[in-house]
Amino acid sequence: MKNYTSLSLRRFARALCAAAAFCTYAAAAADDVRIPAVYTVPHELDCLIKAGHIQGACCSEKAIYLSHQLGILKIGWDGKLVKSIETPAHLGDSAYADGKIYGAFVIRDKAKRKNGKQGLVRVWDEDLNVIREAWFDEALDGIAVIGDTVFVGVDKWGHNKHDGCCIKRLTKDLVDLGNVDLDLGYQIHYGVQTMASDGKGLFLGNYGGTSRVSKDLKTNSKVKLYCAEGFDLVPKSVSKCDTPVFFVVKAMGGNMQGWRKDPVNNPPQIRIDFHAYSNGAFKDVTVRNDKKKK
Repeated sequence: MKNYTSLSLRRFARALCAAAAFCTYAAAAADDVRIPAVYTVPHELDCLIKAGHIQGACCSEKAIYLSHQLGILKIGWDGKLVKSIETPAHLGDSAYADGKIYGAFVIRDKAKRKNGKQGLVRVWDEDLNVIREAWFDEALDGIAVIGDTVFVGVDKWGHNKHDGCCIKRLTKDLVDLGNVDLDLGYQIHYGVQTMASDGKGLFLGNYGGTSRVSKDLKTNSKVKLYCAEGFDLVPKSVSKCDTPVFFVVKAMGGNMQGWRKDPVNNPPQIRIDFHAYSNGAFKDVTVRNDKKKK
């Protein structure tokens, strides 16, 4: 008669060993992730001499979208400009979901507002043709999509330091579902500047820190990542990695101050860096070759 208890224990032990080996491999694979930086082409983004720094970003499998004060730029994963369009005013951030780009605006020029409303969310297709838009009373900045919900940052406090954070929720058809106030536990200026998501929660990039927030907006914690000019989750088809990887916008050449001083020899250029997210922390996995800018 077989000893089934002993056999089951041996099988369980083998299963544990296999799981441990897999976890060790997975961790090593995450540690070994290295992704070359993406560089834009000098003089292709010269509109930024006037528009200033990048405000926000998002991506699809085919392209990266960079929003700025005067419009939005579509670049390929090779860094080359694909398309550029103008927008009404400060396009603070953008988000990609299901073949559409969602943009969050604050319209400071009262003459350009609609019925006195200063907040605008506009939706484009992947070729940057407008699909729909909706206006709101509040100043908006920072936007992300999880499932059927669009999350938008609301600037209630302005430049003065504060530890509050306000998030507006919308349907994908831009129906207002109401606002939620959070206490970040640290002080920031203005409202949320940039947002991204891994599908499980939100990451909020602020002037003062970055937070990880649950999608029900009930819990948050601070994480170490500077992403105030735009970031987003990179599709696995691009990262070639099972570990979540986010790209982060980095301005080169001293950002808009440097570009404006010498636009001929130091034109606007953006570098796309990559950070893997694992165990609640970001790790820079970028392979840089900044000589490439020349």
